[in-house]
Amino acid sequence: MGGRPGPWATGRFDVEGHRGAKGLVVENTLESFAAAYDAGVTGVELDVRMTADGAVVVWHDPVLLPGKCLPTGPDLVGARVADLTLAQLRTVDVGSQTLPGFPEQQAAPGARISTLDEVLAHGRERAPHVWWTVELKVNPTDPAESATRRDLLERVLASLHAAGLERQCLIHSFDWAVLELSAQLAPDVLRSALVESTVTWAPGSPLTGSVRVGETHDDVCEGAAAVGARVISPEHVLVDADFVARAHAAGLAVLPWTVNDPARMVELVEAGVDGIVSDYPDRALATVAGLTPVGA
Repeated sequence: MGGRPGPWATGRFDVEGHRGAKGLVVENTLESFAAAYDAGVTGVELDVRMTADGAVVVWHDPVLLPGKCLPTGPDLVGARVADLTLAQLRTVDVGSQTLPGFPEQQAAPGARISTLDEVLAHGRERAPHVWWTVELKVNPTDPAESATRRDLLERVLASLHAAGLERQCLIHSFDWAVLELSAQLAPDVLRSALVESTVTWAPGSPLTGSVRVGETHDDVCEGAAAVGARVISPEHVLVDADFVARAHAAGLAVLPWTVNDPARMVELVEAGVDGIVSDYPDRALATVAGLTPVGA
């Protein structure tokens, strides 16, 4: 795609399953990732956090939520992932409950929280060519999370290296300080700047690393490029043809999230985005199959 890196190097349009395939199978389980691979994705997006004993696990929420977690031993619902050991987390069933907002979502009874190493190994066996968009969950306003930013990143990079996926992944975060640190520690690993509407790009934002909105940089695309991102991943409501043009001018590929409506998918493809992250990768693949993405 116009010389942009990563999954676009061969000119393909990138359809990524969100948290595996959240709309199809309970999120961030091996079964959900399998559903994404079976759908034919070119990439998957996943979330990582660190446990109290230093394991990197694939899980989105900072706490164990009752709508997603069923105790099979001690009741750990409501506890922070960072305060629990991997062994404690393994006692929680995270696959048996489906979410009311996702009527097509299937359960994965008995599923446990997986480590990043386990998910990568499973994926390499099932779909060796997919790209990995690994979101590091770091809240820079939480002193405990910001204090472990480097440790989490180093462990993630070590897992990607061990799996041989350093050239097949994106380090992805709302906390742009993660991207700046990754540029120092692993300059050849591509980085993706997440952007949430009205939150990320605002004066005084704690999310933009060394960039100061309206002071050092005025445009979000220029700001993302300044922290070393090669991809910008905005909430899809922010994206139109002008946004894509600004991003491409800054050398960034555009990967909007989380796009589930087929009509909106068509609009984004026509606007020139480089990919889509969706809870329903099967739906996204079917929708874009009949289209010719701009720049492809």
